[in-house]
Amino acid sequence: MKTILVPTDFSKCANNAMMYALEVAKRLGAKIVALYVVYPSEGVDNSMYDAFMIDDYLDQRNKAMKSWIKKFKRSEHLKDIPVETDCRVGFPVSVISHVAAELNSDMIIMGTTGAAGLKGVFLGSTAGGVLTTSHRPVLVIPKAAAFRNYARFVMATDFKMKLDKRSMQALKGLLNIEHAGLEVVHIIENPEKKPKKEEEVLLSQKLEDIPHLFHYIHDKNVPSAISHFLEAIDASGLVTVAHEHSLLHKLFFKSISRSLAHHTTVPMLVLHG
Repeated sequence: MKTILVPTDFSKCANNAMMYALEVAKRLGAKIVALYVVYPSEGVDNSMYDAFMIDDYLDQRNKAMKSWIKKFKRSEHLKDIPVETDCRVGFPVSVISHVAAELNSDMIIMGTTGAAGLKGVFLGSTAGGVLTTSHRPVLVIPKAAAFRNYARFVMATDFKMKLDKRSMQALKGLLNIEHAGLEVVHIIENPEKKPKKEEEVLLSQKLEDIPHLFHYIHDKNVPSAISHFLEAIDASGLVTVAHEHSLLHKLFFKSISRSLAHHTTVPMLVLHG
């Protein structure tokens, strides 16, 4: 992994995401590009001279970015991690996705406000927009989440996933640095339906050499079942794969999903097929 893109708005949530990103970058030998997106109308009024002021405003934002980064670099074990800054004019979702593609970023790491905030993330916020428009792995960090040297990650699956190369590298990289395997959980909504072992075999092949265990839960409320499983094993991360009619869609883009989105407090890695 070479490049991690970290969008920021200088909030506490962005601070936590940057700290998490620095820990990941340190262990993967990656550089970070911190991105601030300036709305077209930000920092200027509506006079005819505004067009001449935008360059000055961008310069101010760039200086603010560099000062922001210095706060994190004071930490002895993080000071040598390469961090670049970038400011762009535009609308956050499209700019973040464009810059991630332009830089060929291996991962996007961005913050959210926490348990209550995750509800907003997947119902129209910037993070939700990036998840649906970018084809890069996205790691969403709640405000209260902290990086752990040892972690347990849960992969929620519908057995229809097929990871692209970049997503597989991101998944392996994150699991390796946190010394974690995968607890693969499949929620069976029909109480009479039984697990299909052939699906297990196929998914195991797709996961290659990643250590993993399978878990099956019968529950009609998929978001609630996953939320309870995360709590029961004290998981420190949730992994899901975005594809058409995927579990991600099922969990976060339907009204029934709001219960899980409201209670999830662990980092969530969204991969793409």
